[in-house]
Amino acid sequence: MKISQSIGKNKGTLSFEIFPPKGEFHADEVRAMLSALRPLNPAYISVTYSAGGSKNNRLTEEIASMSQEENHIPSACHITVINSSKEEVNATIDSFHARGIENVLALRGDKVEGETQNGFTHATDIIPGLVSRGFCVGASCYPEGHPTSPSLAEDFRYMKMKEDLGAAFFVSQLCFDNRRFFEFFRGVEKAGITSPVSAGIMPIMSKAQVNRMIYMCAVSLPGEIIRILNRYEEDKDGLLQAGLDYAAAQIAELYDAGADDIHFYTMNRAEAAVGLVQRLVAMGYLKNA
Repeated sequence: MKISQSIGKNKGTLSFEIFPPKGEFHADEVRAMLSALRPLNPAYISVTYSAGGSKNNRLTEEIASMSQEENHIPSACHITVINSSKEEVNATIDSFHARGIENVLALRGDKVEGETQNGFTHATDIIPGLVSRGFCVGASCYPEGHPTSPSLAEDFRYMKMKEDLGAAFFVSQLCFDNRRFFEFFRGVEKAGITSPVSAGIMPIMSKAQVNRMIYMCAVSLPGEIIRILNRYEEDKDGLLQAGLDYAAAQIAELYDAGADDIHFYTMNRAEAAVGLVQRLVAMGYLKNA
């Protein structure tokens, strides 16, 4: 099923991001994770792509295929272009198509030292080709602005360009501050962008993880997040539970404001997704999973 049929028409859906395991691939472990996510009724699952480009795309499409073929969950394969040659990117797209993948999240990706950077330079370079081959194409967006962008206005211009080229949905960078989300949604509407947006929410699992996200993604931290990190710094389970409480409250507010979809970064921890859904069910925002 194409993701454009899963979100947007019905407000307030929930989707998940997972990533290929680092190190040796164990299919049984991935199947166990997908089996745990299936009862939560996700609108779709996205599977990330190695920074090394096509060198790791087989795991991405393998997991996406498991999701849609064995668990009947619509799935999207990420693809990044900046660290691969055009031949590698096109070979990956051919492989997705042959595998029956219907949805692709087209991304530029972060530059990696030593990797090929003489092929496609932007996600916009591959969106038209993906659309012409029948893929439902998603693209990225940034509630607090892309780290290298001069302004949010420029971000909205590129976002609109992606939509005009055929992007049917957007997945946002993570954001801990709903005030930034609400400003962003107003900008999306003003720019005339009508494709549904999946708002990215990440659970807090460690102080190091949050610090890494601040460095990589240039996201801001509300005072409540800082208080949670300081209070539970030495209590991993307490930090996870407090982080899920914060995420559930953030998501409830976004649902109340009419968010199309929430894209929850599971960090490959199914128990975090289960805990989140249990909270949202108890709050009356989701039906029993």
